[in-house]
Amino acid sequence: MDADYISTLKQRVKQLALELEQTKAQLKLEQQERAQTEATLRASNEQLQQILNSTDAGIALVDAERRYQFVNRFYEVRFNRSRESILNKYVWDVIGEEAYASVKDYVERVLKGEPQSFEFGMVYRNGDYVYLTSCLTPAFSSDQEVVGYYLFVFDSTERRRLEQSLQAANTKLEKLATVDSLTQIANRRKFDDYLEQEWQRALRSQQPLSLIMFDVDAFKRYNDYYGHQKGDDCLVSIAQTVKLTVERTTDVVARYGGEEFAVVLPNTDLFGATAIAEQIQQAVKALAIPHETSTVSTVVSISLGVASLIPTTIGSPKQLIASADRALYAAKQQGRDRYVVDSTQGQGSTPS
Repeated sequence: MDADYISTLKQRVKQLALELEQTKAQLKLEQQERAQTEATLRASNEQLQQILNSTDAGIALVDAERRYQFVNRFYEVRFNRSRESILNKYVWDVIGEEAYASVKDYVERVLKGEPQSFEFGMVYRNGDYVYLTSCLTPAFSSDQEVVGYYLFVFDSTERRRLEQSLQAANTKLEKLATVDSLTQIANRRKFDDYLEQEWQRALRSQQPLSLIMFDVDAFKRYNDYYGHQKGDDCLVSIAQTVKLTVERTTDVVARYGGEEFAVVLPNTDLFGATAIAEQIQQAVKALAIPHETSTVSTVVSISLGVASLIPTTIGSPKQLIASADRALYAAKQQGRDRYVVDSTQGQGSTPS
């Protein structure tokens, strides 16, 4: 073996040794980078898990068989069971069959690739009834097949209760705005709005609209003699009696002001309105509320004006009010304790 060959061999071994050291260094560097990447990934996963667990909302992955594959801590807390007892369980085994029945259609649609958002109610294991708002998003495989869905759900019970409280408050405010505080019948605002509404309806249908205006005879004398408390009681009794006498739900009895009242009668002609006016007069008389200072009757009585017309485009509700008011004035002029039909539309009655 000559010297040149040995020299070449040594150089080759030296080169291979150098390359080996370089490879080892590269592998060590890659190992360090991988370890750093894995540590970063672990930290990110831990951070993500902390975020998912601290979120006051349910986050889950459900497969196409409707089994939970991932849930965050929300499920453990709200359903009072461990995560292990939830994973791989069917949705209805966790939330209950009744609750699942109410969301089944949404699940079927999301498994067809259609995102869903909805609210539903259910009972937790501790007996609390809650409202949950849910968002379902399809989970796709690499070949775009639906393999399940992602679920995001949060407890909307408090919001729902606030909405219900707000609705109740609005209803109460609306009632306060449209109901007379003393007599608990419609107030003047409600009367004006309803008469305008029914005027427009009658204008379109060309059906008659009637109005009865009445007030309590010698009410100032009643107040002065019996006192304001008795006067209030008298108005309440009359208002509630008339409300019961006017039976149709479409008819509205309202306090027009002071001791004056009004009755709106949609789809009622003059003949029908006159019959109702007579019934009202008799019903109030039947209360037999003593009125010793009245110059009309020994008991509380009322005077009524009746009007009816078919609205026209050139008219307005004021036309009907004026007509009923004229009839009421005529009833007072004729001695009170009676009803009178507006002279332009009919004849008045004799005292009852």
